[in-house]
Amino acid sequence: MEAARRFRAMALLCRQTAALQPERSWKLLAEAEYWEHLAAAALAH
Repeated sequence: MEAARRFRAMALLCRQTAALQPERSWKLLAEAEYWEHLAAAALAH
């Protein structure tokens, strides 16, 4: 549960950074999806 919380926090940080850095937003949003995937996997186990 704690790992999923940390993964979601990383995803949120990526999204916030993407809003501030539009030139890198595509990479940051992809990274946010990666963290969300890890969070979902952590909750599934």
